[in-house]
Amino acid sequence: MACFTLFNGSCLLALTILAIILNLIPLFMDYHDGHLFRNSISCYEWWLPGVLGGGILVIPAASMSLAARKGQKCNTRTGFLLSALFSLISVVGAFYCASVSLCSLVKGPLICNTASHSVDNCTFSMEDISSLSKLKFELKWFLEDECGINQTAFETEPTLLPNINVTRVPINESLTIHVVTFTGLLLVAILEVIVSAMQIIVGIYGCFCRSSRRYDSGPV
Repeated sequence: MACFTLFNGSCLLALTILAIILNLIPLFMDYHDGHLFRNSISCYEWWLPGVLGGGILVIPAASMSLAARKGQKCNTRTGFLLSALFSLISVVGAFYCASVSLCSLVKGPLICNTASHSVDNCTFSMEDISSLSKLKFELKWFLEDECGINQTAFETEPTLLPNINVTRVPINESLTIHVVTFTGLLLVAILEVIVSAMQIIVGIYGCFCRSSRRYDSGPV
C-alpha cells in the first residue's frame, strides 16, 4: 500500500509541476516592456487555475504521499487519514482548475471576444461554474479563420480595437497559446481528480482497515 501511495504522490507531483508551467505560459506573454497586462491572452490566466488550483492546493497531498518512502510516516492511521484529507483538498483545487479552464475554452481568448477586449471586464464567479452545463463547447473561436478579425488591419492599426490593452501578439499565436494552455490544464485537472480520488480510497482503507489490524496491539 505504501508503494501505491508513493506512486500516487509521484503522479501528483508531476501533474502539479505541469499545471504550474502551463499556467505560466500565458502569464509570460502578459509581460511587455516591464509591465504586466499588456499582452493579455485571456481573462482566465490571472485566476491562476494551474498555479493555485492545480498547483498549490495539490502540493500537500503530493508531499504527504511521497513521505511514504520515508519509513512508517505514512503507514499509521494518522498518516493515512492526513493523506486522504489532503487528497480531498487536491480534488477541490483540481475542480477549480478544471472549471476555470473549461470557461476559458468555451469563451475563447480576449482577442476573439468582440464584446470585451479588456481584462477590466473579465469576471469569474460561481455563476460561471453553475452555467457551465448550458454553455456549448464548440470552439468556434479556434476553428474560424483568425476569429473573423482582419489580421493586417489589427497589426498595422491597433487603435482600430481601442479596448484591447495591448497588443502586438499575432492572432494565430494567441489562439494557439490559449487552446494549448487551457486544454492542457483541463486534462491535468481531470488526471489530478482521478489520482486524488484513488489516494482518498487508499487513505480511508489504510486508516480504518489495514492500520487498525496492524497497530491494535500498540499505540498509533
